[in-house]
Amino acid sequence: MTGHHDDTGRPRTAANPPDSLPFPTKPLPELPPKWSASAADASPEGVWRDFDKVKIRCTMTSCGHGLHCYRLTKKLARLLGPGACRECHQPLVSLERTGQRDMADIDHTFAALQTEAIRHYFWHVPFGQKALDYAYRAGSRELHARIPRFVRSRIGKAEPFRDGTQTPTSREKANAIDYALHAVAACCRTCAQYWHGIGKGRPLTDAEISYLSELARRYLNARLPDLPEDGRYIPPRRRTAANAHSNLRMLPTGPVLNMKVTDLVHPHAS
Repeated sequence: MTGHHDDTGRPRTAANPPDSLPFPTKPLPELPPKWSASAADASPEGVWRDFDKVKIRCTMTSCGHGLHCYRLTKKLARLLGPGACRECHQPLVSLERTGQRDMADIDHTFAALQTEAIRHYFWHVPFGQKALDYAYRAGSRELHARIPRFVRSRIGKAEPFRDGTQTPTSREKANAIDYALHAVAACCRTCAQYWHGIGKGRPLTDAEISYLSELARRYLNARLPDLPEDGRYIPPRRRTAANAHSNLRMLPTGPVLNMKVTDLVHPHAS
């Protein structure tokens, strides 16, 4: 990539400034209906079959399986520019395009989001029992009504408390809206900034909250297509002493806590 020309050899224009990568030369793959999201209670497939052995974090990658991370350090941002993977350094998505927040371009936005490992995880792994119970107790009407309140309370302030940790990632703690916020990059201000072009240091506008809420709503519709409109009673699930002991035995320990998705897929790779 030259300093004053794009990858086609044409001079850069104001719409394609020097500090922004051009749109990917290779288009994103076509996705099946529902943006390839599996049902919330479907069995995990592919790379996520053993997802419980991986510590879920924003910077995880498995580039060989098309799962990247676009959250760059300051140094990498200067060297690579937005939309490049921090691990393989390839320019793969146009964050300039997703930052337009165009609902007419939502198919592209959802396809682009799923090329990032952390987003892909929340688009494809089964919901935890807490998340499923939460959704069915609420029903679709009430669940959708809660989304804007969640967006506002989690990331609406200029400086949210403990930004980056306010939305649970574990299946034991995350509810259905938490899954949605991670999947559409509305989980913290850093993710909203690099994916949706929403700057930090100021409160979200009503239009930004509305946009992020609509992304989350469509995600939930895709993953919970049969959720009834009205909620239903689901009794509390109490953990017995035996269940608690069993759950403790299943928790990953030692080196597994720092395992990458790559390590999970290729456990014997050097």
